[in-house]
Amino acid sequence: MLRIGIIGTGAVACYLAHQCKQQGCQVFLLSSRGTRHQAHPISQIQLFDETKSEYAASVDLGRIAIDGHLTDYSDFLAKEFDQLYVCSKTVSNLHICQQLSRHKHCLKGPVILFQNGFSTERLFIDEALDVTIIRGVLNFSVTQHGKQKLKLRFLKTSYLGVPGQIKRIKERSETDILAVLDLLNRVGIPFEGCTDIEHKAFAKNTLNAAASVCGLVRSGVETAMRNSSSRTVIQAIIDECTVIGEKAGYVRDSENFRRQSMGYLMSIPDFKSSLVLDVLHGKETEAETLLASFINLSQRMGIAVPNLDFVYRYFDFYNTYITQSYITQSYTFTDMTLVEGDA
Repeated sequence: MLRIGIIGTGAVACYLAHQCKQQGCQVFLLSSRGTRHQAHPISQIQLFDETKSEYAASVDLGRIAIDGHLTDYSDFLAKEFDQLYVCSKTVSNLHICQQLSRHKHCLKGPVILFQNGFSTERLFIDEALDVTIIRGVLNFSVTQHGKQKLKLRFLKTSYLGVPGQIKRIKERSETDILAVLDLLNRVGIPFEGCTDIEHKAFAKNTLNAAASVCGLVRSGVETAMRNSSSRTVIQAIIDECTVIGEKAGYVRDSENFRRQSMGYLMSIPDFKSSLVLDVLHGKETEAETLLASFINLSQRMGIAVPNLDFVYRYFDFYNTYITQSYITQSYTFTDMTLVEGDA
């Protein structure tokens, strides 16, 4: 029986926990920043599959009880997980990195990073943790309906890979990534292996951050690409990301990066997602955290991107092309209900 640890309690973390339990694994969740954002421990998770057809009834995938929800890193990592997943928001990265380094003697199996911001990736990867570090570029969208009801949609095939700097134990790394790919495909997250994982991680993080703060949504990107002036604005975002990525070493092939970039822009959230709504209401978001890191990176590379105006100047573009053209579209989702406590 595999013992799986998951840092984070969001939609992806809970979906992964539910599906791993269905596969017979032991599963433990950790709130990445203690109890600050988690009033009650999660003991059960319920999923409904709505991906079949908009006319078909949703399928209840069952309510499962997880094996534990902890808030202390020492207690959590002492369980010596076969696979450890980091599914937490970017704002938690630095704290998570410090905690894993402090407790590295407890790490037994590979550590898999999802949606991890590029500002702290290399610091984390350079740590001598003596286990395989695997990066996942996960393409998904989450829409929130009420406090405990989330809709999670995987947008397209995602990528998993081992960054080049840590391939010193090649056979072990290959064995670990095959085991992780096997589990993720069994639980219904369609991953493929990828050699140029840093390139893809940088592309997704930078472009999603820029597009989210900008207020772009998928329906808006589709509309904007049919207009020559708005295509120019979107290309400007891609060009600025490309220059910084090249200088930072994340982008080796700039033309390939530009070709792939539209695919990443198409994986940004929907109009009614909590992320986009937070942007529109002026709240601090993960996208802004990512973007601030992106700007810090550009300044270290000697590129003149002075402040958040890099993206905020596109609000005029958003107001002109996106709000006027938004049309409600039907998508298929996995409908997830998080059941807290014993209720």
